[in-house]
Amino acid sequence: MLNGFINVLKPTGMTSSDVVVQVRGILKRKLGGEIKVGHFGTLDPAGAGVLPVAVGRATRLFDYAAAESKIYRAGFVFGTETDTLDSYGAVTKNGCKKPSLDEIKAVLPQFIGKFCQIPPKFSSKSVGGERAYDMARAGKEFELNGRDIEIFDIKFVEENGESFVFDITCSGGTYIRSIVRDMAKKLGTCGYMSYIIRLKSGYFNISETVTIKEFEEEPQKYILPITYFTDRLAKVTVGGDNAKKVVNGVKIKLNNLPDVPFAVYIGAELLGIGINDNNYLKVVTRLL
Repeated sequence: MLNGFINVLKPTGMTSSDVVVQVRGILKRKLGGEIKVGHFGTLDPAGAGVLPVAVGRATRLFDYAAAESKIYRAGFVFGTETDTLDSYGAVTKNGCKKPSLDEIKAVLPQFIGKFCQIPPKFSSKSVGGERAYDMARAGKEFELNGRDIEIFDIKFVEENGESFVFDITCSGGTYIRSIVRDMAKKLGTCGYMSYIIRLKSGYFNISETVTIKEFEEEPQKYILPITYFTDRLAKVTVGGDNAKKVVNGVKIKLNNLPDVPFAVYIGAELLGIGINDNNYLKVVTRLL
């Protein structure tokens, strides 16, 4: 069975789900059979950059990968607002104040830390079983609940035309479009995101991405092993009588277990992801 990751360079104009469909189709045509495929972290259709795609048992690592930090390069335009808070939306406000670079830099420290962030109304969040973007397009009135996020750093990069460009390091689940909305409000104006590129998603970097076309030419060349991800985790090796117990799903008591999820090995073979359950090793995700 094929298991691992593809570090895809997602182009603009394609949804993350579109990428998954294309990868699945390529694998089926080139290698045969039905293979489970999924992406790790939605990137807006207007966005480009790193989109990790998991294959086979690697899809079971979604929760761990989703928790990893992300780095985005994004352009913010102030003085105009769109309904989607990006360049693809309809203009809803215009002629607002255009802040200076000094004013913008002065508020940046206020956006570093932990926050309860309200997602954009044009987002994939679910409200009563309905997607927020469908409700927004239909003109329905609704409110979205905030979600806890963390912004680790915002660095000003350059002015590019009307756009102020920033590199933003943040937790998984952060909406960059919400940052420009909230920053504009702090500056007493309005704004939208002109573009976004994901430079990094956890351990996956844009310098090591592969295009869909390149992947189609030599798919097996670009599939990273599951250990590409799990090798970054703490490691616990089980042997002897305990090995059989762990393989059969029995918790075993061990000293000095990590307090964070860790890779569990039976000898030299990766079994899965374990947690410290009151000093008992418990395998919560099987990869073997």
